[in-house]
Amino acid sequence: MYDYIIVGGGSAGSVMAHRLSARSTNQILLCEAGQDTPDGKVPSEILDSYPGTAYFDPRFHWTELKVHTEIVSHNRPEERPALRKYEQARVLGGGSSINGQLANRGAPTDYDEWEAKGAQGWNWNAVLPFFKKVERDMDFDGPWHGKDG
Repeated sequence: MYDYIIVGGGSAGSVMAHRLSARSTNQILLCEAGQDTPDGKVPSEILDSYPGTAYFDPRFHWTELKVHTEIVSHNRPEERPALRKYEQARVLGGGSSINGQLANRGAPTDYDEWEAKGAQGWNWNAVLPFFKKVERDMDFDGPWHGKDG
């Protein structure tokens, strides 16, 4: 019996599982459709510093996934754009594992604007501690970077 079942071991799902596991009584199941990558056995393609190595490897994404991505003209709303191939990760770590393992923050003004438009608690000063919590920056120190994540 699980208290929480998380479908998708990408950046968000993995962090959510970690945060929920902070309470030792929680029973958590994290499901990922991709291959198992236990500690010490992460495929070399994912560890490669060139992100294209994993991105173009069909083992790490849904090869047949297609979506409608074009904007439809307002004058012809019934028109359906053609399906296009859509690269979506299928590996522990999600898109971060196939896109160079990078995490980007938005600009502080973006978050302040979110709060101004009604997303209470999402201003820059409120979200910065969470960015720092997941960051293990070995190059920079100071109030903008985390070192223990």
